[in-house]
Amino acid sequence: MTDKFPKIALVQMEVKPGRPDLNVEAMVRFIKKARENKAEIVVFSELCVSGYVIGDLWEVDELVIDFATQSELIREASQAITVVFGNVAIDSKSIGEDGRIRKYNAVYVCNDGQYSVRPQVPDVLPTHLQPKTLHPNYRFFDDDRHFYSLRMLAEEKGCSVYDWMVPFEVELANKEIFRFGVQLCEDIWCQDYNYCGDLLDGLAAYRNRGVQAVFNLSASPWTWQKDAKRNRVVRDILCRSQVPFFYVNQIGAQNNGKNIIVFDGDSTQYSSDGNVVRRADPWTEQIVFVEDNRRSSPADKVDSNIASVQTEVESVYSAIQMGLRHLDYVRGEENRFLVGVSGGVDSSVVACMLVQTFGADRVFAVNMPTRYNSEITRDNARLVCERLNVDYLCVPIENIYRQVASYIKDIEFPGSEGSYHGLVDENIQARIRYSDILSGIAAKHGFVFTNNGNKTELALGYTTLYGDLGGAVSPIGDLYKVQVFELGRYLNNVVYKREVIPENLLNMKTVPSAELSLEQDVTSGKGDPIKYGYHDAVLRQMIEYRHHPIDFLRWYLSGELFDQLQWGNWDTFVEYFTEPQSWLDDLEWIAGQLRTSFFKRVQSPPIIVLSKRAFGFDLRETQRPAYQPRAYSNLRAQIVKRPWGLVPLSS
Repeated sequence: MTDKFPKIALVQMEVKPGRPDLNVEAMVRFIKKARENKAEIVVFSELCVSGYVIGDLWEVDELVIDFATQSELIREASQAITVVFGNVAIDSKSIGEDGRIRKYNAVYVCNDGQYSVRPQVPDVLPTHLQPKTLHPNYRFFDDDRHFYSLRMLAEEKGCSVYDWMVPFEVELANKEIFRFGVQLCEDIWCQDYNYCGDLLDGLAAYRNRGVQAVFNLSASPWTWQKDAKRNRVVRDILCRSQVPFFYVNQIGAQNNGKNIIVFDGDSTQYSSDGNVVRRADPWTEQIVFVEDNRRSSPADKVDSNIASVQTEVESVYSAIQMGLRHLDYVRGEENRFLVGVSGGVDSSVVACMLVQTFGADRVFAVNMPTRYNSEITRDNARLVCERLNVDYLCVPIENIYRQVASYIKDIEFPGSEGSYHGLVDENIQARIRYSDILSGIAAKHGFVFTNNGNKTELALGYTTLYGDLGGAVSPIGDLYKVQVFELGRYLNNVVYKREVIPENLLNMKTVPSAELSLEQDVTSGKGDPIKYGYHDAVLRQMIEYRHHPIDFLRWYLSGELFDQLQWGNWDTFVEYFTEPQSWLDDLEWIAGQLRTSFFKRVQSPPIIVLSKRAFGFDLRETQRPAYQPRAYSNLRAQIVKRPWGLVPLSS
C-alpha cells in the first residue's frame, strides 16, 4: 500500500446544531480555502450540516427535508475538488422506525459539482450515500430512535452490509485514481458488535477491495480519556486490516435539554498500523492538510505533527469554556452572567470560569449573607471578585429571612401542626437567595444566573430544591468536589499564576460549609456532612461505572476496596469508620441518598458533561423503592463478624 496521498484537507469545524444555513456557509468557506491550498479532497465530520444532538427535532419532517436538501449547496460548491461530508439523507418512499419519513445518518461524496457514483453498490439508495452501519444506543445517543441503520437496510433487502463497503473512486489532477472508503463514528467501535459470528469489520472489507485510505466522519463528544481509548481501538482494528485511516471530528457544543455535550475535535491521522501521525489541536477550529502517511502540515501555522495531549484538568477547563459559550449560541446574543458568590470554592471556581470565558465586563456577582455567614467567607467572596475585577454587591438577606421564618413558624393546619426544625430554617435561606434575590436581580438586569453545585452534593441531595439548585446552567455539576479543588488550584497556579481563589479554601483551612446554621460554623471547623475524597470515590463507582453496594462488600472481603476506589489509605479509612457497622451504614446512606435524591436532580439546570456519565439525560435514572440483591445480607453479615482490619486492603 503506497504512503502517497493526494493533498487532503481534514476540516475540524465548529458545528452549530439546528442551523444548517450557518454550517453550510462555513463549509463553503472551508472548501474554498482547501481548494486555494491545492487540496484535492476535503473531509468534514458527521452530521456537520444539521448537527447531531437536536433531540426530537428529527421527528419534524419539514426540518429534516430542509437539512437533507442543503446538501445540494455543498455539491454545487465541489467544483474542482472532492468533498466528503456528513448529513441526514431521506428516503421519502419508506417509513422509518419512528413512523415518519425514513432517515439515514449518512456520508455524502461529491466531486467537481456532481455526486459520486458507485455502480457496484446495491440499487437501493443513491450510490453517493453511505449510511451509518452501527448505531450507538447508550448514554445520550438515540440513533435508532431516529435513523435507519445500514444493518437494518441490509437485513430488509436481504443483502450483506459488506455489499455497501465499496470504495469511492475519484480522478486526481494527475489523472490517477484515488480509492477510499468512508465510515461514520460508531462504525470504528466494531469490536462491541457481532455480525455473522464475527465483529463487523468494515475496514477489512475496504482493504480487501483495494482502498488507499479510509475516512471516519465523527460527531464524538468529549469525555476524559475517550481519545486514548479510541486510539487503542483504532490500533487494534488496524492490526487486523491495515489501511491508512483518518478520523475527522467536530468541535463545539450541542444539547439535549438536560445536558450540554461538548466536542473537542482531536481529529487524527493514523498510519496503516495504527500509529498517530498527526493530531489536530483540541477545542480549535482548524484545517489539517495531509499529503502522505508520514508528515502533514496545519493550514495556518507551523508546529509539530502531533498536538500535545492535555491533562485531565486542562481538558476539563477547556470543556467548561466550550459548554458555557454554547449559551451565547442558544440565546443568540452575548449574555451577561450573574453568579451568587458564597465565599466557598464552588462559586469561586464558577466565577473564575465565567471571567475566563467571557471577560470580566460580562460577569456580575452577589453575596447574600445572613448571621450564619462568617467574616472569613464574606471576605473570600469580596476578594475573589476584586481580584477578578467583576462588579460585586453584598446584599444581606437577614431581615427577609427573619420575616419569612416567622411567617412559616406560625402557619398551622387544623389537621397538621407541623414542626419547624433546622432543615426547614436552612432551606428558607437558600430559597430566598436563589428564588427571590438572585433570580430577581437577573430578571431586572437581563442576566443569566448560574448554578454552582458540584456532582458530589447533587448526588447526595445536599442541595435545596427551588434554592441553590436553580440557575440556567450548571458549569461544575459534573465535577466531584475533589475535582473542583483541583480546578481551583489549576486556575490559581497555571491560568492566573497568582492567588485569585483564596488559599484558605484550597487547603481546606476553611472547611466546605453551607453556613446555614450554627452547626455549620466554619470558624469552629464545622462543615458539610460529606467525607470529601472518600465519598467522591464511592459515588464515581456508583454513578459512572454502575456499581452496586454489593460490589463494595465483595471488594472489601477480597482486599480490593482501595484499588477499586483509587482512593486513600487504611489510616484515613479507620478515622472515618471505627468498626465495620459504621462503614456499612455509611455505604448504605450514600446509596440511599443517591436513590432518593433523583427528584431534585431531574429538576436541576442543564449540566455540562465532563465525565463518563453525567446526571440528566446521560444517566437514565428512575424513582424506585429500596431493594438489595438476596446475596447482600450474607456478605454484610460476614463483614460485621470480622475484626475490623483483619483483611488487608491494598493501597
